[in-house]
Amino acid sequence: MATLPWSVFKFTGDTEETPARKSLNSFLASRLQHMETVLAEKEWLAGSFSIADIAMADVLRLVDRLDGLAGYPACRGYVMRATARPCFVKAHADQIAHFAAADQSA
Repeated sequence: MATLPWSVFKFTGDTEETPARKSLNSFLASRLQHMETVLAEKEWLAGSFSIADIAMADVLRLVDRLDGLAGYPACRGYVMRATARPCFVKAHADQIAHFAAADQSA
């Protein structure tokens, strides 16, 4: 949950440092540090690659795209491993093709 409001602020360019924003940034940092610790010790969350990795990699992929994983090398490596998998590449390409087709028909 911490990544969603953080991402919205990043997308909109809102950089105002309010007490609520500081709290949100702190919460996100604590969650990312937890993931960093976990991913520093294992390749995938549940042993072998699973739906848990698909979901988590998708969340962390957006954070990485917005440069939020700069201080979390294990998380960044995890995103790179997950998004390089052929199944992810195909699913992503299919999703982009779906959106492109919808844009052309509009």
